[in-house]
Amino acid sequence: MLPREAFQSWYGSNRPDLDWLDKPSRHQFRWRQVNDRWVTASRQFSTPESLQNVLAKQGPRDVYIGTSAWLTPLDLPKRAEEERPQPILLDHLVVFDIDERPFCYRRLERARKATLGLLQWLDAHEDLTLLCISYSGGKGFHLILRENDRSLFSIPEPREREDAVRASRKALLDRVLAAGFPVDTTVTSDTRRIIRLPGSLHGTTGWCCSRLTRQQLDQPLKRWKHQLQRHPQATAMPHWPYGPRTFLSTLTKATLRRLQPRKKNTKVKMQENHAPTTTTFQISTQVVGTKGRSAFLAWVPHRWSDGQLDALSQRLNTLGWGPVHRFSSSGKTLLVAPRALPIDQLRKALQGMGWPSLSSEMKRLGHAWVDASPAKVEGEIIEEEFQYEGVWEAAGDGNQSIPWSATHLELLKRWGVQTAQVDGEVAGRAEPALRMVSKV
Repeated sequence: MLPREAFQSWYGSNRPDLDWLDKPSRHQFRWRQVNDRWVTASRQFSTPESLQNVLAKQGPRDVYIGTSAWLTPLDLPKRAEEERPQPILLDHLVVFDIDERPFCYRRLERARKATLGLLQWLDAHEDLTLLCISYSGGKGFHLILRENDRSLFSIPEPREREDAVRASRKALLDRVLAAGFPVDTTVTSDTRRIIRLPGSLHGTTGWCCSRLTRQQLDQPLKRWKHQLQRHPQATAMPHWPYGPRTFLSTLTKATLRRLQPRKKNTKVKMQENHAPTTTTFQISTQVVGTKGRSAFLAWVPHRWSDGQLDALSQRLNTLGWGPVHRFSSSGKTLLVAPRALPIDQLRKALQGMGWPSLSSEMKRLGHAWVDASPAKVEGEIIEEEFQYEGVWEAAGDGNQSIPWSATHLELLKRWGVQTAQVDGEVAGRAEPALRMVSKV
């Protein structure tokens, strides 16, 4: 990632792009600092220059804008808050996000084709007006449109209006998914969503989130990739998703042995008794991009009784670590709570809950590795595939003052778990730390 001074220099010379919006002052702005702290703008911005002045001083790594227009976009209450007056929703942009991991030319070209196909489908089936096509600066593209039917925004009661808009967007999202387009399911129907602002730098790659013309989207990436803005120290865009080094690192030791040429041996071979090698993927508890924060991931021991499980759920509820997601494999249960917890607090709690070895590993490494795939012996799976068992309701919904872990929200997403849009602070980066290990 670039240093803060590099971002300050960029915004000192480059203006954020607000020209595609009618009234930017109706939208909320948020950005993430280089230390991963989130800032919500405490003022409104009606011109690109006023926003540029603030960004040049702050030097944030990522800048976002809310997809909704509000009568007063400052200090917005959460949807669940009952005691504060509900904000007045004036408009909600229709946004689709298509990403293809990892960051490389081949996957980005695939995302371009999907985005173009979606735009053509929307033209033919929906009553929308295109406002903006943007390259995110990373792994994909955004389509931003406006709904021509304004009837929902005439509903007088603010909460009913927002609920009706969310329901309408959810129905649209369902139609798009049914048509087979690989859109991010967490973006379109959320009236409190933020998206990357055109004209801002992508903090991980150093490429600029850039508006595109429809003609550019219709052409292969190779024809206009050189026109995209980026910081001089930006990450080079690889052509292929995986180079030889990355490819080989994903192979098990057993596979590598099969690839190696066999040596001729004229001597009589002695029979050896050796233990089979078990391989599995592991996920780190570390909230990547933060210092001293980890998420709660742990396998429940077979020997625990129902009484112990009840006590555990009550303890998790009291700590406010929920929601806790459950996965099962061969009679075992994995618990995952995507909260960014201080490592010392987590380690002490684990010691008392019955995971002393996990606590000791966190003390020694600053995090812990947890098995995250069925075990294999010599390449053959010996355990059942993971099954998602849902959220453990007894463990509670969690304390909203505890930040979420972007790392482990991304993990759940990769495992096919459709989580609701989170409220509150999100810490870290959406880059789970994975490794493959062999055990004898």
